[in-house]
Amino acid sequence: MRDVKYGVAPVQFPPVAGHRQAVQAYDQAGLDFLTYWDQHCLTIPRSIWTPDLAPAAELFHIDAWLEPWPQLTETAIVTENIRMGLSASDVSRRSPDVLAQLALTLDHYSEGRFFLALGAGENKQNTPYGVTRDRPFGRLEEVLKLLKLWFSTDEPVDFDGNFWQIKNGGISTPAYTPGGPDLLVAGGPGKAMKYAAQLADGWCSYFPGSTAEEYVEQVAEFNRLAEEVDRDPSTLTKLMLFGVVLGDDDAHVHELVNNPVIRWDSAALVPGPQAWARHGQVNPLGEDFAYVRDLLPMEVSREDALKVIDKVSPEMVRNMRFSGTPKEVAKMIQPFIEAGCTHVMIGDYGALVTSGDMGSAVNGARRLAETFDGLRELNGQPVTSAA
Repeated sequence: MRDVKYGVAPVQFPPVAGHRQAVQAYDQAGLDFLTYWDQHCLTIPRSIWTPDLAPAAELFHIDAWLEPWPQLTETAIVTENIRMGLSASDVSRRSPDVLAQLALTLDHYSEGRFFLALGAGENKQNTPYGVTRDRPFGRLEEVLKLLKLWFSTDEPVDFDGNFWQIKNGGISTPAYTPGGPDLLVAGGPGKAMKYAAQLADGWCSYFPGSTAEEYVEQVAEFNRLAEEVDRDPSTLTKLMLFGVVLGDDDAHVHELVNNPVIRWDSAALVPGPQAWARHGQVNPLGEDFAYVRDLLPMEVSREDALKVIDKVSPEMVRNMRFSGTPKEVAKMIQPFIEAGCTHVMIGDYGALVTSGDMGSAVNGARRLAETFDGLRELNGQPVTSAA
């Protein structure tokens, strides 16, 4: 039996009344973890978030995104077993001392169930709001080192970095978890993976950033980097987010992969050109398009968005999003688990567009539960949640 953990992202749109009910339902259903997003906006342009294209537009504004830290605190208070994390917060919008204090506070509220994933940041969360995103990986490295310092002592610390110079700077809240809450790093191979293996407690990646075959090689490199500094890679988390399109049957899946908003996001939310190149295709947003660097959805007109959508076929959606019934999608995800993924997080784009939720414990929970149970069966784990 593999010890695989399963999680979803709770609702971060108003109204907030259903949040407590949802996270308690997740907890009672035996889900392993929740991840909240630290962002101002999603990847979908406001110009196409309209009821004719996305029924959920009747329910909420696409950029009405709630601040995750209060939601995390509520989750910590009203649940007992489920772990919760932030995945990912960028290092340009919150200073390291603020991140340390927030993380240690959640470490206490959750009684050790909190983890924090950090990333170099997305341009769309910075530039439109007047925040400079310069040398993000250098900042990420220093923040990780500083957080580990503050997590390990209640004494003031000194730190002479390129971005932060700390002199007698104390964050004296004692860690509830020895050594502080787990830190993960989100990003692709390269500096993000290196920092995850050598400075943090795990690595977060995203499909379609790699195929299962490529992920085998990436995990091997991650393990090598950890061993290079005498760390045991088996103790480190390897979390992967899978954007999926879940349907009840072939006809339902066909309808969803033809949805214009899902087609847009299949072009927009990709790490880089390699995701398209492996299928012999070029992203209609640009040959070298990478969403972290290039995407500013608030600047995309409806006319321009629809031109992109017209070039994204349902087949392309299936290449960029695992699409099918729950059992079919479970089989698509399984090779990544066999390659070394320890934590599976699923975001259901079909549910987001139709009901306004990537994984509600109330609306559309059945398909997610069936997907997780399909994975549990494949990995010899007890089936616990399917409706």
